[in-house]
Amino acid sequence: MVTKEQAQAANYFHYTGRHECTKTVGPRGGVTINITEVRASGRCKTWKTRPAHFRVPIKYGFYEHSYIDQDCAGDFHIPEECPLRKESA
Repeated sequence: MVTKEQAQAANYFHYTGRHECTKTVGPRGGVTINITEVRASGRCKTWKTRPAHFRVPIKYGFYEHSYIDQDCAGDFHIPEECPLRKESA
């Protein structure tokens, strides 16, 4: 889950709404890593009257764009907190 402070500081996020970040080892030992990475395309917007609310515009690919806000922050995490990174350490 992305917090307000992480949303203000990070430039890249992993989206886990469609699928989790996964690593698959094939029958011949090949490794496939499946991560949907999005990037921030603007500044994090905050409100003085609603301190818990935030909104970060994000972009994926050439044409897809959306926002991370307090309602959908559970579908994202920053790359430093990726479960694949924790599992390999």
